[in-house]
Amino acid sequence: MQATIQIPGYDSFEQIALGGMAAVYKARKTSLKRPVAIKLLYPHLAENAVFIERFKREAEAAAKVQHENIVNVIDYGQCGDSHYIVMEYCDRSDVGRATGTTRAPFRPTWVAGFC
Repeated sequence: MQATIQIPGYDSFEQIALGGMAAVYKARKTSLKRPVAIKLLYPHLAENAVFIERFKREAEAAAKVQHENIVNVIDYGQCGDSHYIVMEYCDRSDVGRATGTTRAPFRPTWVAGFC
């Protein structure tokens, strides 16, 4: 059973992806009523200061990247024991239109061709 996710200002969490360090959820920014993607560090990694720092550096580095083909980082934060990165939400149909496929994961060399 999945624990309830509570991050102030966001609701309607729906898991859309799993990674090595975090799960990604589609959520809604309540004040703007728009969808966002929230990357949430796994609880067992959120107990480790090294992983927390690595996750924070990822958010800071990604926030510096500005490119039309890369989602923007909106926020990074902590709520209780949960560490999260909020990003623009891009559904797979948008990716499919841009690339001609919705298969994932994408190889970095293949993705680089769209930059």
